[in-house]
Amino acid sequence: MSTDRLVFIPFNRSQATDFIDEARRANNHGSGATAHRARKFSVVCYDDAGTPLEDLGFSFGTRILIAGHGLAGRPYISNSTGIGQKQYLPFNVVCDRLIEKGLQKRYAGTISCDVCYSAVKNDRNPPFADLIARYLHKKGYKLVNTIGYMGPMGAVHEKMSGNHKYYHRVVDLVSDDGTKKTVKSSDGDARERYFGVWSIPKHLEGLSLANDTCPAF
Repeated sequence: MSTDRLVFIPFNRSQATDFIDEARRANNHGSGATAHRARKFSVVCYDDAGTPLEDLGFSFGTRILIAGHGLAGRPYISNSTGIGQKQYLPFNVVCDRLIEKGLQKRYAGTISCDVCYSAVKNDRNPPFADLIARYLHKKGYKLVNTIGYMGPMGAVHEKMSGNHKYYHRVVDLVSDDGTKKTVKSSDGDARERYFGVWSIPKHLEGLSLANDTCPAF
């Protein structure tokens, strides 16, 4: 593919119209020169024909963006309420769908989990982005790394307060005293990177897709 940003939506298109629209708006910011870096965002949904990820470039600058909604330490992501069948996909199903759509083991780019709190763990579970890296590494994808985010993130470029010429994708960070700070998603304190070096906790192995209600986590 000719693009260096691919939005992978692990849901069917009928369940993902809002995510698809976000990618379109991101493209509009790029073509209108309002974003700092004018990137082209292409979209692949789970029910798209063929194995389109086979054709993705294999440079270290290539990036796949996984779209979904999340919570701290939740091993599932969901689509939006009211858009098609509500589903909760565990990290292993998301990865299996990436592989099913053609992700190659020689892929050496980054997979960004564009999911709120995807870099935040809870008392029982690692962060979602970390689980994605661990599962792919277990499956033989040794060159992949993932990125997760430390709070709610905006998948579409926004105008930040202060002296910012361009629109940016942003993350909201909340301190221990409840103070909120909005930062660029590329800022070091907004995200964490994972390389899949740890094993998957036993209680998270073999999770299944769930409809309507998220399983306890």
